[in-house]
Amino acid sequence: MSNHLAIATVSEALRLLISRALSPDIPFAVEVGTRKPPTEPPADPAITVFLYQVTPNASLRNRDAPTRATDGTVLTRPAAALDLHYLISCYGEESQLVGQRLLGCVVRALTEQPVLSRQLIEEAADQPYLTGTDLAAAPQRVRFTPTTMDVDEMSKLWSTLLQTPYALSVSYQATAVFVEGKTDPVAGKPVLRRTVRAVPSRGPVVERVRSRPAGSRGAPEEGPVTKDRELVVHGSGLRADLVVARLGGRRVPVGPAGVRDDRLVVAVPEDLPPGVHRVQVLHGLALDGRPAAEHLAVESNAQTFARQPRIVAPVGTADRDDGPAGVSARLDVRLDLPVLDDQQVLLLLDELDPPAGRPGASHQFRAPAPPRPRPDPFEVRVPVVGVRPTAYLARVQVDGVPSELTVSADGSFTGPVVDLTH
Repeated sequence: MSNHLAIATVSEALRLLISRALSPDIPFAVEVGTRKPPTEPPADPAITVFLYQVTPNASLRNRDAPTRATDGTVLTRPAAALDLHYLISCYGEESQLVGQRLLGCVVRALTEQPVLSRQLIEEAADQPYLTGTDLAAAPQRVRFTPTTMDVDEMSKLWSTLLQTPYALSVSYQATAVFVEGKTDPVAGKPVLRRTVRAVPSRGPVVERVRSRPAGSRGAPEEGPVTKDRELVVHGSGLRADLVVARLGGRRVPVGPAGVRDDRLVVAVPEDLPPGVHRVQVLHGLALDGRPAAEHLAVESNAQTFARQPRIVAPVGTADRDDGPAGVSARLDVRLDLPVLDDQQVLLLLDELDPPAGRPGASHQFRAPAPPRPRPDPFEVRVPVVGVRPTAYLARVQVDGVPSELTVSADGSFTGPVVDLTH
């Protein structure tokens, strides 16, 4: 790793490498500079080393990830892995093929010494404008590789150099240069004791998640999980000395009565908000006389389930306005599950009994962002605009999961209903 002077140090070291490779084969003085090709060809022999592009290194750009913990604490110092692209142009008397002779020396030098040595980098750092560079101490060495450009790519590159005539050139890529950040990571915690042990474990596997009414022994069913239901997790290798279920980021202990090798019964916390949640099975291991609760060392794969809310009170209406475009009002809906401040809430209205010959109207309205924290997490208030004055089936959708509807014996939806006829 190196600081912000790494790119400039590579360019200066490349200039030194080329300038020293010219003797004793070139008997005349040659100016080697780190600049773009001149708009007027120089009268004397010259070589320009032009850094025309810097790109992220595709294979190393994520080597230091992750650099921060979930709370933003810096774990490792961030570093950008870069590739430097150079255009090396040669100038001289064409009748004596000076440019081609210079180009031959450049190619030979970078073929014989494709990696920048520590000594060369230290000599480049003697320049006053590179004081403080630490590229020589970096564990990675910079390597130069010739790059191929077809006629189209070469013409595009030179067309970006306005009013600069083409000169005999070769392109090289320098891989890889690491530019390190300045933020210091947190120090590692001291180790009081080492309890690393290898224990045989095939690990729990979660295959399917279903639910049933809480406390019952009925057959589990597919579908969303309402407040009065418990999870039934099917899989293999689920039994252990200590079993904990992780639901939506919460840890729920599973008692021995609810544990079988192929099935777990998990009580869902009553305040788990509606939405889609992940479920995992964690196994605790008793090590070195310490309780298993301190070593939740084995975890399963994750499966998802939908936590479904219910509307538990008649939908209230406020600020009603009957205009030519339809009814506008604010609907107050009370749920049996708390809604978090950052959850997305939609109100879905479907016409209950549309007249014959006309399809039923359907509407969707987004609840505005509430004040934080919500005054009442069980209540949502949604303004509706331009709806027909009739009765509607009402659903509240929280993070993609709509609330439950009641169904009659003949299989039709019966509620909850909001009546906007009056």
